[in-house]
Amino acid sequence: MAQQTQSETRTLSLSWTREPEAGGAGREDLTVTLGPSGCVAVGHVVLADPEPYDVYYRVECDDGWRTRYVSVAETLRGRSLSMRSAGDGRWVSDDARMLPGLADVIDVDISVTPFSNTLPVRRLSLAVGESADIVTAYVDVALMRVSADPQRYRRIGPEVYRYESRDSDFVRDLRVDSDGFVLEYPGWFSRV
Repeated sequence: MAQQTQSETRTLSLSWTREPEAGGAGREDLTVTLGPSGCVAVGHVVLADPEPYDVYYRVECDDGWRTRYVSVAETLRGRSLSMRSAGDGRWVSDDARMLPGLADVIDVDISVTPFSNTLPVRRLSLAVGESADIVTAYVDVALMRVSADPQRYRRIGPEVYRYESRDSDFVRDLRVDSDGFVLEYPGWFSRV
């Protein structure tokens, strides 16, 4: 992964298109600010098929890529959620309720964006051949619901990670850039 100096701040603008085999057309535009205290990612996802979605999200991570804040809003249906963590696996909702189903969860996985995969890729810093089992806070945008989701990441090449769902047979080899952002998520997303 590309390293940055302690005082350097960079802003990246990234875009993905959704592959037709993923169930319909779509596009995402993301702005990520990387700095010495962590990152802030602000994304906008528009999906046309099979059901239209207009999703805005914000994810904040600390300097160890531990997710600290998540906000997701689906504007066509007027639904939203937000939650916070101290980065230690204890989550609270926007109304300060503890979310016990997410105990020990560090990463968030928002269903409509490949940005979610960057979080464990960066945080785990796996060497080629290493793997790690994690549990994410999976945000199902269609239902606007959060649940714990077991996953495995295995680094199979310098810029290739195998993502495996631990509760289904879903597996994809993700190609990432030198910063850990997805270039290709076969059958789902491609970077523009």
